[in-house]
Amino acid sequence: MTPGKPTRETSPPHPLDKVMPLSAALAPLHSGMRLMLGEFVGAGEPVACVRWLLDSAIDELTLIANTPGLRGGFLKALLFDSGQIREYIGTHVGTTEQSTAAYLENRVLVREFFPMGTWAEKVRAGAMGLGGILVPVGVGILDQPGLFPDLPTAKQTLDLNGQRYFVEPALTADVSIIKGWRADRLGNIEFRGTSTQNQRDIAMAGRYTVAEVNEIVEVGEIAPERVGCPGVFVNAVVKGLSLDEQQEVYRQHWVKLGRLHPPVALA
Repeated sequence: MTPGKPTRETSPPHPLDKVMPLSAALAPLHSGMRLMLGEFVGAGEPVACVRWLLDSAIDELTLIANTPGLRGGFLKALLFDSGQIREYIGTHVGTTEQSTAAYLENRVLVREFFPMGTWAEKVRAGAMGLGGILVPVGVGILDQPGLFPDLPTAKQTLDLNGQRYFVEPALTADVSIIKGWRADRLGNIEFRGTSTQNQRDIAMAGRYTVAEVNEIVEVGEIAPERVGCPGVFVNAVVKGLSLDEQQEVYRQHWVKLGRLHPPVALA
């Protein structure tokens, strides 16, 4: 070892170290907030953060997410059963029994549904600091009288170059929670698989952002081209399940749903 050169074990903590315990990272979250969650039909859910939220007394949340999650009583879908969600802003409620029931029984407010591309662009607009976007999709359909009775006013339209557009306001949140594969201590996030969907934009659209990851590595171990969300957009990093533990959670649920066969015990 070079004299005077600190090893990894003896290096002092970095002043911008963002790794913290789960309870400390989620301490800013409280009832009545707008919460944005990264996932795609249950894939890439921040398991530890959702479990913490289910065990909390936090409620009256406005949940902003692409979908309500995966059917069969899986993680985020249980927030609809627990009564913690007051309003949902997403693309539909039909992927889980819990969200469907909450919607049909008027236990959760859904002012309107958005096509997935529109929802994603509204989040991106919020991430980029834009006031909104112009969207031609659904004009003449999604603005039919009585289609969304909980909208306080009719959907705003604008004519530009012979085309009519919806004027869609940007989506932002008080707190965003994203799910990554690896993070370094500065909050740079590396994604894998389906969890790459919209996660950087969701991080940027939150005033305070928590990243749950499977692994925490030292600064420099994630190649620059593999950084899916720069640490400047992340306020806190929490260590969730390992990748093997996360995959086992999903495997058990797919077995429960009959999509996978249970493992065969070896004699």
